[in-house]
Amino acid sequence: MSAGNGNANGDGGFSFPKGPAMPKITTGAKRGSEICHDDSGPTVKATTIDELHSLQKKRSAPTTPINQSGAAAFAAVSEEERQKIQLQSISASLASLTRESGPKVVRGDPAEKKADGSTTPAYAHGQHHSIFSPDLGAVSDSSLKFTHVLYNLSPAELYEQAIKYEKGSFITSNGALATLSGAKTGRAPRDKRVVRDATTEGELWWGKGSPNIEMDEHTFMVNRERAVDYLNSLEKVFVNDQFLNWDPENRIKVRIVSARAYHSLFMHNMCIRPTPEELESFGTPDFTIYNAGQFPCNRYTHYMTSSTSVDLNLSRREMVILGTQYAGEMKKGLFSVMHYLMPKRRILSLHSGCNMGKEGDVALFFGLSGTGKTTLSTDHNRYLIGDDEHCWTETGVSNIEGGCYAKCVDLSREKEPDIWNAIKFGTGKEHTNLLDCLILIIHHNNFIIKLKN
Repeated sequence: MSAGNGNANGDGGFSFPKGPAMPKITTGAKRGSEICHDDSGPTVKATTIDELHSLQKKRSAPTTPINQSGAAAFAAVSEEERQKIQLQSISASLASLTRESGPKVVRGDPAEKKADGSTTPAYAHGQHHSIFSPDLGAVSDSSLKFTHVLYNLSPAELYEQAIKYEKGSFITSNGALATLSGAKTGRAPRDKRVVRDATTEGELWWGKGSPNIEMDEHTFMVNRERAVDYLNSLEKVFVNDQFLNWDPENRIKVRIVSARAYHSLFMHNMCIRPTPEELESFGTPDFTIYNAGQFPCNRYTHYMTSSTSVDLNLSRREMVILGTQYAGEMKKGLFSVMHYLMPKRRILSLHSGCNMGKEGDVALFFGLSGTGKTTLSTDHNRYLIGDDEHCWTETGVSNIEGGCYAKCVDLSREKEPDIWNAIKFGTGKEHTNLLDCLILIIHHNNFIIKLKN
């Protein structure tokens, strides 16, 4: 994608926070093992499930810079009012634009009973009549039910949801969550569409040889309606509010609405997690993903060539996923957004791995997916910055993501110790099945899964 002038600010209409520049990384001497270590936090252990959940919630938020003035202003709002505002924002995201203003949303798992035997949070009942009820002339079935929102759950809570409700999910011996992504075990580039409108007409590369396959605004809205209607028909949805880009001056706020715990855990790891203070004042996201991948698109809809469609609308700041449960579509979709936005701000967005030596020397590794960026960037003698997506500004190089997406084919502790050691509680393994695990256990006495081709 090539950049154009955009709006007056050159940011494509997105709001970017003003804050301090990226902090300098202080490197230290290596230990006796000659391996670079991350000493950002002490090791902690939990003895009960409740303690584990509590620790997960506390440790799931890296310490990103906080805008103190904004946090102080928001602190004056009561907890009940803050949750009310948060639910309003989520309801607006899930609005079916042609029929209603938004579903009635409450927080919490519908299967989790309270002390009084109820399953709906008590604080939600008095709010819906004035906040979330649709106009009487536009009533639909989804407006007559509650949609339970599982908001920014911890890995422990997402594990529980996956094991209980998602067939084919299980915990491996090293603590990772193994899941199935359905029929699609990779991205579907031929089914990806970008809306061609007045905003993108002169800014993106269109036509022969371009990876940008166009669709019109109307068709996007048809697919958006289909995705939102599906999500609203569910008893519960997962919502992640997170950031992209560790550079505080150029990060964007993203919201991911999905139907599977596996997808929520994936984005929990791949995006940057807000601190509790940042989450309180998160507000309206800059970009929203509607992941209805379990539900197919309509093959008779214009521009559709299969039951899968991954649609990007840069003007509406939205992405719709239908007909594929492969989690990598969300990651690459957000990377496409950054490729569009960052050059407008005179920032070079890079498909590369990045690491740094103890003297502060930075190395970048370029290549297509599967060519070794993750392997090269996770050199255990250097500090890992990131394995796939970065931004290069006048002040330094920043990772767009919060985690790594590594292939496990022929993975070994000897060749790639950092990746091997990272596969533990809180991580996910895609498109695996129990038979593959049993075969590998017999031969290798471990649960490192060889992914299917």
